[in-house]
Amino acid sequence: MASDLFTKFNCTYCLDDIVGLRVKCVECTDFDLCLQCFSAGAEIGPHKNDHSYQFVDSGAVDIIRSKSKWSAKEELLLLNGIEQYGFGNWENISQHIKTRTADEARDEYMSRYVDGSIGRATWPEAYEKRAKLADLIKDELPSSTAITHTVPPIDIHPGDSSQLGYMPHRDDFDCEYANEAETLVSSLNISSTDDDEMDTALKLAQVDMYIEKLRERARRKRVCRDYQLVSQFFAARRDRPRHRHYSNGEQDTEDKLRCLCQFQTAQEHACLVKNVQRQRDLERRLSELMRYRKNGLTRMEELPHFEQEA
Repeated sequence: MASDLFTKFNCTYCLDDIVGLRVKCVECTDFDLCLQCFSAGAEIGPHKNDHSYQFVDSGAVDIIRSKSKWSAKEELLLLNGIEQYGFGNWENISQHIKTRTADEARDEYMSRYVDGSIGRATWPEAYEKRAKLADLIKDELPSSTAITHTVPPIDIHPGDSSQLGYMPHRDDFDCEYANEAETLVSSLNISSTDDDEMDTALKLAQVDMYIEKLRERARRKRVCRDYQLVSQFFAARRDRPRHRHYSNGEQDTEDKLRCLCQFQTAQEHACLVKNVQRQRDLERRLSELMRYRKNGLTRMEELPHFEQEA
């Protein structure tokens, strides 16, 4: 009888699917009739309309006796509907069952599989075996304060910040770099059943592209804050001196090394410019001393006379 729950039956006479109640001939082997053909007295082959028969309803077998009288097929459709539509979507589950309302489906599931004997036997064990996730952020990642406290905030006038679209309290801009980057992943829908290997690889490639744009966005914001580019921009517009002053030689060196500032902090870049300029000054001085030595000069007091004659 349990196997009949998953078996489809066809009327031997009209060949239509039999839904619900069917008439089974006791004398003929594997002979079933729908109610319409049985009421018309259908006869075919060795079957006669005076043969003994019995009514069979495979969908009315009660696997669990209850006042609601849910059939085995209805219970199966209830569980399949919850698996397909998710817990709580009772309207869709009701349409999937077709013979029960949303309230009846909710009450049956809660009373049978949650609060009933099945729920008491399965929920506690499943709750104890659930996966427990460790809080990695608390133990391994530094706090936001530890990340940003070494970088001075952007110090600009409120009117300038509104003109630039800068929000000081959030340290953010209205329009970010690659502002449309989220469109790469906003429409992605991962499905383990519909996606093949190629679809999965393409979606992972889109996620990698999005992560790369986020990294570039964070890098640009870090450089902007570290070098105080915003405040320098408005300071230059108001003809105010820059925060950092260079001599003519240092300014030339700084211009040539500017491409490296994205890989360094402001302090590291200033130190690099200073050291490179110091190296160039020492090389220039060493070249002068070697030229003096080559011309036979050995004392410092001889240098002014040599330069005058030269």
